[in-house]
Amino acid sequence: MFYTTKYKHKLLEKIKELEDQDEIINTCEITQDGEICRLNYSIKPFEIDTIETFAQVICDIVQTEGIIQVTKDFLMQRKDLLPTDKKEIKRKFVTNNYLAVQEGFSALTYYLVYMPLLEALKENQEINIDGWLRFRTYRYKVILADILEQFVEDYLLKKDIIKFIKMVKEMSPLNNPLEDVIHLIYKKNGEMSLHNEYMEEVTELYTKAYCEELLGESSFNKEDLIMNILITICPRRIIVHQRQRAKYPQFIKTLEGIFGINMRYCKGCENCTDNASTIKS
Repeated sequence: MFYTTKYKHKLLEKIKELEDQDEIINTCEITQDGEICRLNYSIKPFEIDTIETFAQVICDIVQTEGIIQVTKDFLMQRKDLLPTDKKEIKRKFVTNNYLAVQEGFSALTYYLVYMPLLEALKENQEINIDGWLRFRTYRYKVILADILEQFVEDYLLKKDIIKFIKMVKEMSPLNNPLEDVIHLIYKKNGEMSLHNEYMEEVTELYTKAYCEELLGESSFNKEDLIMNILITICPRRIIVHQRQRAKYPQFIKTLEGIFGINMRYCKGCENCTDNASTIKS
């Protein structure tokens, strides 16, 4: 039997999903006693698959609410954050740390939420969802709070870096862009190359012109060099080809933050084919 006062609708929604998928059949009886919603289910001792299914249902609710509670409590204490930053941090953190049942569990959720729930169901087949979330998830929430703290610091650092790069870009003495259009093309192996509006490769040309002093620095990778080139030549438009091949998708997100509406994504052209003979080197 499950009890809940706060999460009735979420519980019923998930049970309905399982019934629609034929994961559970004629095992549930739902009753209402004041604010308390009771879900009675009939499971034979050997029906381990059904017990695991119910454990996943409760785990999904506990995981979701746990992440939301930790995020809300943590951000309320951060008076230094802007409301817009808090909203964005909450959205990203919940998205990054929540995994639905069908997607599998993170190690954190598996060992600190799912397994204890599964063992409890095997022993007495009775769970108070509200009480479990309040009293049985302390370690889970502490670790989530630590993860969130680092997440916020990374978010603020990235924001500061983008703000600084934008400032450098705006202060650039190059009032007239060196290129109207730059094509950023990802190759099969995930490597990048830059091409001008005539599809002539200019990666080496601009690397020698603006990145020669950086080539000997071990801390700079190809993404850093490309970023330096793009900020320096400041093209009016950047067209990204084959973005799905990117080794580091976050690099594209950073470019979006810097160049904004000047970024475009190719939806398919002759230069995106594997044997693009039209690309000049």
